[in-house]
Amino acid sequence: MTIYMYVLAYKMNGRFWALPEEEKEKINSNIISFVGELKQDLISIKYYKSIRHDNDILFWSASESPLILEKLKEGINSAIGIYGKSEYSMFSLYEHSPYTNAKNSLEDTLKTEPKKYFVAYPMSKDREWYLINYEERRKILAGHIGTARSDKESPGIVSYTTYSFGLGDQEFVVLYELDDLAAWSHVTEKLREVMARKWIINESPIFVGIYNGDKLVV
Repeated sequence: MTIYMYVLAYKMNGRFWALPEEEKEKINSNIISFVGELKQDLISIKYYKSIRHDNDILFWSASESPLILEKLKEGINSAIGIYGKSEYSMFSLYEHSPYTNAKNSLEDTLKTEPKKYFVAYPMSKDREWYLINYEERRKILAGHIGTARSDKESPGIVSYTTYSFGLGDQEFVVLYELDDLAAWSHVTEKLREVMARKWIINESPIFVGIYNGDKLVV
């Protein structure tokens, strides 16, 4: 099975924030209603209130078909209408890593209840990385993975590495689900010390979302 991942970030404009609360609630309900109707065609979809200054809502979805993800974007656009627009998106493939021996079904890893927080960002590596032979790359990444998994604050952090080669402006889209932002920040800081960091050339922008049930914008 091919699984496509899609992260969409939306910004609500001044006209929305000036609306009465009941009108904001109506738009929120329209978005949730549409997402609910499309869920049967998706492997998963989770949504969050965004902490970033330049967007307010994050949608993270997965599907076997890019056409369904495009339909999702159109439907959200219609539900939001004149009150906001998409400011950023990341499209990628979710596949098993060639550097690990994961045995779980990728589809099953997505069918979980949302954790409290969501973090996503694009990532690209220097060309020199791809000129290193596979066995050496595998050893370097084993050090990275080992450091992450052994950190005392890493339990509860779930990671997803997805691939954007030829599909987006980045080479990877990296996503995380977690319940403790401070623990996440500490683990991330620790990983700055590993050798694999030497070849990373971009990891921005970073999106942080808060799960708040069906309350997206109010």
